[in-house]
Amino acid sequence: MAQEETEQQKLKHELGNVQAEKYALQNMLRRASDEIEDLVESDCNEAQKEHSAKAAERFRRAASL
Repeated sequence: MAQEETEQQKLKHELGNVQAEKYALQNMLRRASDEIEDLVESDCNEAQKEHSAKAAERFRRAASL
């Protein structure tokens, strides 16, 4: 029974690590999206702006998963 509890604690710890990693990656994607949108507002041509805006939207969707 003690081994079972140890295994459960280990799994809970691993789950916490994975959740923290997911949260960190989501934040990175959101920041990247914000930076891309800032660049889109600069003096890019329309094709570049559209491509960048689409990339930012893909990153935002990935960050929401």
